[in-house]
Amino acid sequence: MTENKKIRLVRFIPILLGWAFIASADAGFDEAATAFSAGNYSEAITTLRPLANHGDARSQYAMGVMSEKGFGMPVNLRQAADWYQKAAKQGNADAQYNLGAMYEHGIGMPVDYVQAVRWYRPAAESGDIDALSNLGVLYQKGQGVSQDQVLALALYNVSVALDTNANSQAARNRQGLANAMTLPMIQEATELTKKLLQPGRLQAELKLCWSKR
Repeated sequence: MTENKKIRLVRFIPILLGWAFIASADAGFDEAATAFSAGNYSEAITTLRPLANHGDARSQYAMGVMSEKGFGMPVNLRQAADWYQKAAKQGNADAQYNLGAMYEHGIGMPVDYVQAVRWYRPAAESGDIDALSNLGVLYQKGQGVSQDQVLALALYNVSVALDTNANSQAARNRQGLANAMTLPMIQEATELTKKLLQPGRLQAELKLCWSKR
């Protein structure tokens, strides 16, 4: 059965704990990481919120996860989506992915495949393996986009190529889809995959796909 992933919550923890390295000049990140790792979520929020309000995309993404998971506050899916959107508009791929997943699965909002595609695409262009895989599902099923099995298979291929997990959901989806495709379609998808995997060409080649297919 073709499946996809939902909200990616667990990635918040290593991202937060690594903030001291990402932005060592800002002690606020270090303080938030220390508080979070100690389970002092309210203290982490106190540090994160002003950074997020001042437009820091990573802090906005983090606040989205805190809101979605209920770390130090009641679960608030609408608030989580708002924070994700702020970060996503600034190019944060994790926020783009989570926002796309919320739209796709109707988490805190009505299902909207068109919006899911809108936010998965930029995340996929950055090489996000889950966004690539979930977009593959949407293209395979024709949800929010015109059905395109060739592009779906290519997206699965790229996700698998970039993933260290040989038994990923994309790998399983790929096998199921390939079994239902003709040899010429598989060959076309293989050629497209080669273009997408050219060094430094993923974003440009995907943008061509969005505009032409």
